[in-house]
Amino acid sequence: MSIYIDLLLLAAIVTWVVDCSGFTDTLLDLASAFTRRFGYGPVKNLRPFTCSLCMVWWSCLLWCILRNNFTLPAIAYCAALAGLSKTLAKVFIFITESLDLVIGKLMDRWLY
Repeated sequence: MSIYIDLLLLAAIVTWVVDCSGFTDTLLDLASAFTRRFGYGPVKNLRPFTCSLCMVWWSCLLWCILRNNFTLPAIAYCAALAGLSKTLAKVFIFITESLDLVIGKLMDRWLY
C-alpha cells in the first residue's frame, strides 16, 4: 500500500516542479540561448521535461521499477496520476492564490 502513497507524493512533487516552480521556463530559456548561438530559433517545447503528464508518467514508472513493484495495478495507477497531473497543477495554483489572498487581507487588516 505504501507504493501508492509514494507514487501520489512523487506525482505531486513532479507536477509542482514542472508546472508551478518555473523550472521549465528556465530550462527553455537555457536551451533557446544555446540554439540561438548556432543560428536556430527559440526552443518552445522540450518534452518530456516541459510536460507534467510525461514527467509524472515516466518518473512513476521508474519508481515502480526501482521498488520492484512493476505490476499492472501499479502501472494503471501511474497512468491515472499522469492523467490527473494538469488537474493537480490547477489545485496547486488555487491553493497558492487562496493563500496569497488570505495573507494580503490579513496584512491589510493588521497594517492599516
